[in-house]
Amino acid sequence: MVLAFASLRRYNTRPSVSTQTRVSTNRAWVEVDLGKLVANARTVLAAARGAALLPMVKANAYGMGAVRVSHALETVNPWGYGVATVEEGIELRRAAIGRPILVLTPTGPELQAVYREHDLRAVLDDPDVAAAWSGPFHLEVDTGMGRCGVRWDDVARLRGCATANMEGAFTHFSAADEGPEKVAEQWERLQAALASLGVRPRLVHAANSAGVWRLGEQLDLVRPGIFLYGGLHAADLEPPHPVAALRAPVVSVRRLPAGESVSYGGEWTAPTDTVVATVGIGYADGVPRAVQGRAEVLLGGRRRPLVGRVTMDFVMVELCPGGGGVAVGDVATLVGSDGGETISIDEYASWSGTVSYEALTSIGARVPRIYPDA
Repeated sequence: MVLAFASLRRYNTRPSVSTQTRVSTNRAWVEVDLGKLVANARTVLAAARGAALLPMVKANAYGMGAVRVSHALETVNPWGYGVATVEEGIELRRAAIGRPILVLTPTGPELQAVYREHDLRAVLDDPDVAAAWSGPFHLEVDTGMGRCGVRWDDVARLRGCATANMEGAFTHFSAADEGPEKVAEQWERLQAALASLGVRPRLVHAANSAGVWRLGEQLDLVRPGIFLYGGLHAADLEPPHPVAALRAPVVSVRRLPAGESVSYGGEWTAPTDTVVATVGIGYADGVPRAVQGRAEVLLGGRRRPLVGRVTMDFVMVELCPGGGGVAVGDVATLVGSDGGETISIDEYASWSGTVSYEALTSIGARVPRIYPDA
């Protein structure tokens, strides 16, 4: 028989995690350290050899909150902000962001009025669209990403895009996280494309987070992304400050006898008499089901294994036969620090075979983002 382990409350100890920033919910939340985010931006500036910043705040600033992040980054005087959709750009305009906003998805003539109304910079890769475009735009050059842009060696199309409204030209490095060789090749191709234009745009940019360190050439703008948000941009380059902490409360603590199963399918059974805590976060909040059998959380400053299948709203964590002093209301840390232990966003991502970019942007919309020091 499985009994609620209410008696564990009397063994509760002071949590290693501060709960002063908790929101009024029995569900998960994300703590975003804007001070560390700005510190990461300053690190990029120091490495950028005089280039201005064009921070990527697309995908709701990698899940951290585009409006709050953009306002925080105003302190480093960026040239502007990069987004992926018109709607993301409009959100920033409505939040009183006045700097240039570059929408990095190539667009067509049907949206020109919307771009003009909200003072958005377009990305173009079609000579016919460029000829009809009345506002400033940036030409995307495909130097090896194979995704969007005019091919670097398509001279006719490149020259066709070089109208008086071409404010900038850029490319995107496909493997800057892996090393400098591909970066150098793509940089040379960009130089060939710029020579084909017949006129150098006022703003040339190419470097993503890792590219800032890989490329030893002078640029007008650099486009940091994952480094700002605390994810490793390359294993051999300077690491960023961690920015995000993902936490959730313990909502139930129960004793399980040996042989009792946990979660759907009964795929995990207790090897001995033990105690399991249920934590208020699940795959609807962004915890991948694929972490089963791999993930850990921090409770009371100790790593503890996640057991059983991840469910929509909950995960279960094995404590120990005595419960380890964990009680309902204690804070479990899925990403971040607790006591002397830390789970980085990159480690968390690795448990499901993905990368920090996806792990951050997959945190669900129902998870509140809070800003403890703001």
